[in-house]
Amino acid sequence: MVDRQKLGAWIQPQHLDDEALEQYRKSYTSHPARLVVIKDFLQPQVAERLGRFLSSEAEFKAEHGLYSIEGAVNEEDWLRAKDEDRFFKYGKLIGTPPQFQTSPNALTYLQFRMTFQRPEFKAFFEAISGMPLSASDDFGAHSMTPDSLLRPHSDDNRDRQLAIVVYLTPGWRPEFGGQLKVTHLDGKTTMVEAEYNSMIAFNVLTHAAHVVEAVRSSDGATPRRLTIGGWYHKVQGAVSSASASQLASTST
Repeated sequence: MVDRQKLGAWIQPQHLDDEALEQYRKSYTSHPARLVVIKDFLQPQVAERLGRFLSSEAEFKAEHGLYSIEGAVNEEDWLRAKDEDRFFKYGKLIGTPPQFQTSPNALTYLQFRMTFQRPEFKAFFEAISGMPLSASDDFGAHSMTPDSLLRPHSDDNRDRQLAIVVYLTPGWRPEFGGQLKVTHLDGKTTMVEAEYNSMIAFNVLTHAAHVVEAVRSSDGATPRRLTIGGWYHKVQGAVSSASASQLASTST
């Protein structure tokens, strides 16, 4: 059951009534890649504080990855690698400078990080996906700029089931690029804009791959694509109706 009172402190109320939940569930289960996008997701003051924290107070460190090696690698190894082996380069949140550690924005981020792991948030995402979900122990914030990179990949590892991404760059514009491109199992694609205060949830097991398109400078502005996200994990032995139908459709 969705706890509207607790969730209402974070999520805008129009997304929490039964009609909205049913609409999101239908959108999710009918999409060939099993995804749903919700715009104006967080309460305005929550989104504003999170956006300010990420853009002005958080400390990010460049992280590099290769297809051939699991996990992050140092920059020197990444630069020496062949271009086709370079998997990602982006900023990962590593902390908060002392002068901001007790700011309202930083405290909101810490509270949101804890709330994301609470049962009421999991129940909300179970309601819109129609899937039983296990707990989440993956959660973080990332920054991407025009020199960042995140190439095609799948999140199908570590028993992940449902990916969640919240976009939080104040003043983001479509010309900045940074769209999430999701490739369906049939080769078709869905493009999701990194629109401020929108959220995407998608099943990591029911699409071929996803990629973040390049972030672009525009009109002299050098944008930072700021996101908070994570994954809910699979319930061992559980198969949702959406997953079952997807498996049936791909086995013929």
